[in-house]
Amino acid sequence: MKLPVISRNVSGLTFRAASGRRREDGIAVIVVLALIVMVLLFLMGNVRTFYSLDRELKLLEKQQVRRLQVKTSLVITNAATPTNLPAVRP
Repeated sequence: MKLPVISRNVSGLTFRAASGRRREDGIAVIVVLALIVMVLLFLMGNVRTFYSLDRELKLLEKQQVRRLQVKTSLVITNAATPTNLPAVRP
């Protein structure tokens, strides 16, 4: 950090910033803006990934519900049909 330069005028003391200070401030602003852009890009990628995962999860859930409904209907149908077992005599 550079300290302000003190110069003596006829009217009194005046303070002025060193010339390198303005360049440092400008570069710091550019670096901070670049970091903010990088963080926003990262967040956008994460939101997109979560959206894709949510759609895929819903699709898998629908497929599993259909698969389980088919299996339970087969079990109920098989249980309702008579089998060819020999008759039990008392």
